Amino acid sequence: MIKIIRSATISLATLLAALLPVHAVSAADWPARPVELIVPYPPGGSSDIIGRLLAKHLASLFKQPFVVLNKGGAATAIGTAHVAKSAADGYTLLLADSPLVVNAAVNPNVPYQLFDDFSPVAVFGTSPSFLYAPIGGSQSLSELIDKAKQQPGKVPFASAGGGTSTHLLLEILQREAGVQFNHIPYKGSAPALMDTAAGTIDASFSTYASAESLVSAGKLRVIAMTSDKRLEDFPGVPTLKESGYDGATMQTWWGILGPAGLPKDINEALQAALAQIVQTDDVRAQFKRLSVLPNIGDSQGFTATIKSDYERWKGVVEAADIKLY
Repeated sequence: MIKIIRSATISLATLLAALLPVHAVSAADWPARPVELIVPYPPGGSSDIIGRLLAKHLASLFKQPFVVLNKGGAATAIGTAHVAKSAADGYTLLLADSPLVVNAAVNPNVPYQLFDDFSPVAVFGTSPSFLYAPIGGSQSLSELIDKAKQQPGKVPFASAGGGTSTHLLLEILQREAGVQFNHIPYKGSAPALMDTAAGTIDASFSTYASAESLVSAGKLRVIAMTSDKRLEDFPGVPTLKESGYDGATMQTWWGILGPAGLPKDINEALQAALAQIVQTDDVRAQFKRLSVLPNIGDSQGFTATIKSDYERWKGVVEAADIKLY
């Protein structure tokens, strides 16, 4: 079991460099019972897949069950608020991704305080978003843009819901390309991608983790990505940046947060565990399949990411005059 030792301090950098056994701190002998890992989505999506992979390895390291609880609904707000209101004892954690910040930027009445209600632990993985078209649809981004120019406001473009990151990416693309699509908001990425694969929708954004099965089945085509440069697994797919749409460069991230006041020793123990987990062959293989890049950080870096993302998405919301609440 990973123990917490108050008299010893082990740096995350040392653990990353040497991958020594994870040490932690422990007046409370944490964890002494199962830990709940809240995934604020229904089962089956990319965050659920990643959360279950992470929980398996955390349980192995800490010798206690890490139980994934799916609390979907209200654009992740239900599960997120549950963690915000939980005791800061290390037994309730949040598997968070970029929508944590997007929701706060879009909805002033979201039921949590983004900067006050959480203890960021670390980001452990990142991925660009990908732009998909049906196999029988547009062969390229330029073809999709040309179609939108020829049929202003009529080409259906799906999002995972109004005010989601996929919606905001669409707003950026429309602004920079000087076109107007017919935005069709869905209740999640899965139905949006299914209708895109069926050809009733011309395009949609999502992570590769959510679309991998449809791409592998030959039902979806990747026509662009939001990374800063092309990925080696998709050498023929251009970035939106190289196509002239610089503002659409972004990375989706996944990280762990606890409620505000999470003890520093538990926070550091989790950081060290995540640093070790993302180096395992199993996780690296699964991440590669899902086009997720291991990207371990610390609580300070995670806090900075949340702040910078909030400012960016708030600017997009204001520029597009999005008012959903």
